[in-house]
Amino acid sequence: MIERTNNILNHLKTPTMSGPITCHVLDSSRGMPGKNIQVKLEVRESNGTETWKVIGQTYTNNDGRCSNLVSSDYKITLDNNSSAIYRITFYTSQYFDDLGLKSFYPYVQVIFEITDSNQHYHVPLLISPFSYTTYRGS
Repeated sequence: MIERTNNILNHLKTPTMSGPITCHVLDSSRGMPGKNIQVKLEVRESNGTETWKVIGQTYTNNDGRCSNLVSSDYKITLDNNSSAIYRITFYTSQYFDDLGLKSFYPYVQVIFEITDSNQHYHVPLLISPFSYTTYRGS
């Protein structure tokens, strides 16, 4: 019980944000951070095609966070429509395999649009073997 309480308290501490786009994963089925999950961030090319460029790739830390997904000096560039489309992929299959659990989703992709390049964007993901949810965090 004490370990679980400490995990929750550590998770609630304000993280050090490194770049303009960060994320974290919470395993809602276990009440624990989703640690060591591979995460990839891409931006859609502004040439009108569905071409994606990888701009960051890392793993969640022991607290389930990816504060280093992009460097602190990464600049969000908006296209002519004053927006940019990003895709973040969480490779959840290996995480659940390592726990000895089968999961329905081998990975989760979240596509989001940025219209203000001066804000910070935080993308939390809550997962369980058979469901997930996400929202824009702070």
